[in-house]
Amino acid sequence: IMSYNVEWGFLKLPDDITHDSGGHTIPKTEEAQRQHLRIISKNIGLASPHICFLQEMGSLDAVQFVADAILSIFNIKYDVYYSNGDETGYQGVGLLVQEDISTECEISNIPDFKLNRALGVILTTNEKTYKLIGVHLKSLYDGNYTRDVAIQNSEIEAVLEWVGDCENVLFCGDFNNVPTSSPIQKVIEEKYINILDTDKYVENISGIKATEFSKSKSHPNSVIDYMFVTNPNTLISSHIIDYQRVATVPNAKYRSENSDHLPILGVFTL
Repeated sequence: IMSYNVEWGFLKLPDDITHDSGGHTIPKTEEAQRQHLRIISKNIGLASPHICFLQEMGSLDAVQFVADAILSIFNIKYDVYYSNGDETGYQGVGLLVQEDISTECEISNIPDFKLNRALGVILTTNEKTYKLIGVHLKSLYDGNYTRDVAIQNSEIEAVLEWVGDCENVLFCGDFNNVPTSSPIQKVIEEKYINILDTDKYVENISGIKATEFSKSKSHPNSVIDYMFVTNPNTLISSHIIDYQRVATVPNAKYRSENSDHLPILGVFTL
């Protein structure tokens, strides 16, 4: 299972988006966005997750573009879902589910989750039910930390309400806050375990667990992407996949940054 914030995974960017988080100019051409999504598709296909949650997707068509690219490159077929239905122009959560397990999955939005930036999967296999949730919590970049954290907490509450009394839960995504923050501590207090903090975590050579990268001094590189579980006994290994993110030799035709985030991957036996 993978969680991946792809940074503006749009076929057509909103008019007010001109730069990525690293300060590089984003070309407005459709081909530049398609090239960005093709590289994202390659990154996903190399890991070949059965289930992949994608943050910052701009439309169902953009999620389908990723699935089609993976099929073309790797011959792996995914069914696609999008938290904002047929709406375009807004950031939503995309979902890829490998075709051979899609009949075992029931997909739904999380009720009362702000801007529909969350999807839930009910997976039934080997006579057990699992609930898998992928989210994109409220950003902190608009300067009102108190209000934004309150929204984040309400979004987490919406997920916990949807989970109910299910014993086997995976809760992942871009939480837009650091491990010491109250929203992350709220999840931990509910007895969820971060798979990157277990002995099954396989380190990168970098030796750090940063998943988000920024040029801003007020928002330094940080840990804000997570994959929590209620039952770590099913975990085989956990990873931050250290793909190259920034072009060594920029090409003005294409985007210079392939996301400001790195994906998280959990390998489980269910």
